[in-house]
Amino acid sequence: MLRTWEALYHNGLRYYVHPKCPSGASGLSVNNKLVNSLYSFFHRWIWRHSFGRMLAILSMLWLTATLALFYTEGPSNPGFDSLHKVFWNIAVYLFSGLDSAQPETPAGQIIVTIVLAISVGIVAVFTGMIASFLVESRIGSRRRMPKYNLSDHIVICNWNSKAIPIIRELHEEIIKNKRSIVVVSEQADAAELPEQEDDPAFEDVFLVKGDPANEIVLKRACVQNAYSVLILADPAEGHLADAKSILISMAVRAACIDSDPVHICVEGIDPASSAHLKRAGADEIVGASDFTMMLLAQSSLAHGLSVVYHNLLNVSSDTNEIYLLPVPESFVGKPFAALGAAMFQHRAADNPAILIGVINQEGIQINPHPGKLPNFAKDDQIIVIAFECPDRLVP
Repeated sequence: MLRTWEALYHNGLRYYVHPKCPSGASGLSVNNKLVNSLYSFFHRWIWRHSFGRMLAILSMLWLTATLALFYTEGPSNPGFDSLHKVFWNIAVYLFSGLDSAQPETPAGQIIVTIVLAISVGIVAVFTGMIASFLVESRIGSRRRMPKYNLSDHIVICNWNSKAIPIIRELHEEIIKNKRSIVVVSEQADAAELPEQEDDPAFEDVFLVKGDPANEIVLKRACVQNAYSVLILADPAEGHLADAKSILISMAVRAACIDSDPVHICVEGIDPASSAHLKRAGADEIVGASDFTMMLLAQSSLAHGLSVVYHNLLNVSSDTNEIYLLPVPESFVGKPFAALGAAMFQHRAADNPAILIGVINQEGIQINPHPGKLPNFAKDDQIIVIAFECPDRLVP
């Protein structure tokens, strides 16, 4: 059966079969390897980029107008009697105006009018592209990952409306140990971060564009050396945001398989996904709906309780925050009440601290009952409330 100029593929190459050649015969077959290579080069390195597209359009317009004017004006106009003269005249029309040889025929005048009209838009777009490129280079270079390997930093995966306030909280002025922050998101272009000169909280904040569920992208953010990973719900995924968070958690664990495990905190959307997130490697799951429900219930019983929680969770010099600290060496092996009494007796006037709980092998104990909590061990952590992280708890 005959095939009419149908493209055939063999070993990755494209062939065209002449309509008079029987199926399977080589006939007038053309190896398009060179053509395909040129097309691939043009599409990858020129047409994919806005600057390359502009140059390609400008070149096509230049050549088309040159040939059109040469055939319409060349026979009767000495200013257009050779290709190089026409080529130069078109260049003047495009970038300067009607300052060169002028067309005499109606067809030539129409062509030059079209070229002049298009040239105004081309110059404007070209200038805007260069300005945009320079601005993006200036701003973007500040947010690129540094050449040295980051460590003990915080990686934020995905981008939503909570990201800006979170970064401000992590870099509040009263925080002594400010950690670098790396944002990994496919929508990194949408992350409109303030300039460092305008807001110091955004110093040492870097952007990595890519899918945070990809191990290679995560390693570009040095996730294996991170202090913690915060996975925000991706608004682009809608009700499937938890599914993507599960994939990201698994990718983080895989990227850190040869290093110490990194702490993963996830913004959960659906409480039913908590078990799956835990199995995927999430250490903490914070669900806004759960906290809202519990806070509303408690505030209806204890009026003003929402303000108390807001003060504890808001990082500022005027409010108290919750801090996790190691047990003072002199109190290892001693009871919880002994440390609490010593801290109360030696409260600092500028930064008083209150002991409220402990984290040990049994879990988190808040305001433990006397006698039900074992004495402090070396690896225990205490939970205190203070205006800022205390340097010393007891003399």
